[in-house]
Amino acid sequence: MAARYRYSDVTVVVALLASSCATGLGPRAVRGERPDYNRQIVRSGDAELLLNLVRLRYNESPLFLELGAVVAQYGYDASLNTTGQINATDSTVAQLPSGATVGATLAYAEKPTVTYTPLTGEDFATRMLSPIPLDSIMLFDQSGWSAERLLLVAVQRVNDVLNAHTASGPTPERKPDYEEFADLAERVQRLRLAGLIDLNWEMKEHETQPPGRNPRFWLHQPADPSSPLAADVAAVRRELGLQPGVDDFTLTAFPFGRQPTEVGIRCRSLLGVLYFLSQSVELPAPDVRARLATVTKDDNGQPFDWSKVTGKVMTIHSQKERPRNAYVAVPRALYEVDGVLNHVGEQAQRGKIRVGTVTVVERQSHFPQPKRYRGPDASSRVYAGAAERERESLTAGERR
Repeated sequence: MAARYRYSDVTVVVALLASSCATGLGPRAVRGERPDYNRQIVRSGDAELLLNLVRLRYNESPLFLELGAVVAQYGYDASLNTTGQINATDSTVAQLPSGATVGATLAYAEKPTVTYTPLTGEDFATRMLSPIPLDSIMLFDQSGWSAERLLLVAVQRVNDVLNAHTASGPTPERKPDYEEFADLAERVQRLRLAGLIDLNWEMKEHETQPPGRNPRFWLHQPADPSSPLAADVAAVRRELGLQPGVDDFTLTAFPFGRQPTEVGIRCRSLLGVLYFLSQSVELPAPDVRARLATVTKDDNGQPFDWSKVTGKVMTIHSQKERPRNAYVAVPRALYEVDGVLNHVGEQAQRGKIRVGTVTVVERQSHFPQPKRYRGPDASSRVYAGAAERERESLTAGERR
């Protein structure tokens, strides 16, 4: 009987080990796998956005893939088997050989299924080409976003002041009209922080919540007439052509043929926003010489510095080395045929791969330069997120 207890002890130990492996597998999978899926989905979205910005700068067609579903199935199987024979203790019975066999089987399987759907068709084209609703701009403004950044990125025109409207499409050959709007956006930001300017919805009688209609724009004088903010108020009134003595103005989405008591804001489309951001790509010198992308010229016929327009929003540098803390990396091989970028079919037949450069994205022009090291291969790569991002960053994501 003593031997029997020993074999039973072994059986119990193995059974406990198997059950402990199975217990809590589901909760542990959720804790460990869900954050990983979340991070990778966000980073892949950022990488796709960056890749499409570079494509637009090179006059290529963008393509967006919608992540339809992520299904992860986990399987666990555990089995235990024991066999044994115990010799008899009665002396009258012939002694038989004793022995025991204990076996355990553990199996684990993970089967992730991810589906992608290309965003195409008339509905998608309409969404990309339709102007951003004015209500959305007001909601972003009231959510604490930088008024200056919001105006620079999403607004194309306020009254008669244009915000680089030619940058809302393929890169123009001549520099855009942007100086007056940049000055306006900077003054609006200062007044917004001082609480002297705001966008809001008009409250109707017997209503306690903003109805989302009758949007208003108001602009007040500072309490101290000698304050520098008084000069900003005067400049905003002058640039927008507002009626003197009026502090509350009707806000419309049509800046054409407006009245002096109205402020008209014309927003960019989503595609226009992407084109505008794509102008922040700094072209490598070989691409400029090969005329792979349009080079904008200033009034003197010299290459225009787009950082004057997009520097406060995003800067995409070109280099041949990857920064150590790059947030997003997108491999990109450039093809050149007689100095002209050709279609994919022609590239496959006659083209040759030209070693490209690395593109680094910064969201603020004053970010410190990160440390760099040489990449693992000679392919052209695109990198984003070389430094900390502000709360109102255009692309969401988790820092490393």
